[in-house]
Amino acid sequence: MGQPASPPSRRDGQPAALPWEDIEIFHAVATEGALALAAVALGLSETTVARRLRSFETRLGFPLFRRGANRLIPTEIGAALAQEASAVATAAARFANRARAALPADDAPVRITATTSISLLLTMNATRLSAAAGGVEIVILSTRERLDLARGEAEIAIRMRKPPEGTGYYGQKVGRLVQALYARRDTDPATAPIISVSREVSSRIDEHIVAWAAGRPIAARVADSAARYESIRSSGAVSMAPCFMADADANLLRLEEPPEATADAIFLVSHEIARQRPAVLAVLAELRRMFRENRAKLEGHG
Repeated sequence: MGQPASPPSRRDGQPAALPWEDIEIFHAVATEGALALAAVALGLSETTVARRLRSFETRLGFPLFRRGANRLIPTEIGAALAQEASAVATAAARFANRARAALPADDAPVRITATTSISLLLTMNATRLSAAAGGVEIVILSTRERLDLARGEAEIAIRMRKPPEGTGYYGQKVGRLVQALYARRDTDPATAPIISVSREVSSRIDEHIVAWAAGRPIAARVADSAARYESIRSSGAVSMAPCFMADADANLLRLEEPPEATADAIFLVSHEIARQRPAVLAVLAELRRMFRENRAKLEGHG
């Protein structure tokens, strides 16, 4: 008489994982006590259940049931494993319920993360974005931190660097953000205080401002571009600000053409998880239109 088959092993000698589908069939048969009833519970044919159960027993290397006239009776090891299968089934159901609960509803807010300057542009178009998504609430997360789209920290990101190359990410270049030096029209740029930016934020902008200053002292360093714009407008300083913001202010004077070296590419980034929601796809499409329409202003031609 031949020896029973040994359970399959991985290359490292450890037992191979058993598919949940096989355990599920075993659990249904153990619970219902008959192939026909288990087939109904699983939504499969009785032939399929019988074939899969035989294959599972072969894989394990021992029988799980004794075949009676109208009923399958668990063997001693089959009865013990049925208890384990029941615990696995309960855990699987709990996993599925939590996953369903975590899936945002169709009318859940669409969260967009962006730098402060781009967040201002988004704020100016927030009602338009919401309308495009059927009235879904738009949440704008203004931060320089790279929120994790794969973990659901936001649905859409607008970034000044190339998008991640990991599985599931979608990225598209949608424009360029340029900045230039500005001063208030009622101030003298030759004597106005100069505000730069910390090198950790942008060494390119800092180098350009320092070179323009030509030895004049830097009064302060402000990381946020929207705050630098406010320092020009409110305190009469000279600094760099995004052209789409400063050019729209009649009280400000552009001191030079935007230097190419300080321009940033704008990337629209999303993840396949969030893209399952129609509202997210609608907002993405509207963002692409918004950046096309504002291209001249963003590039300092407006």
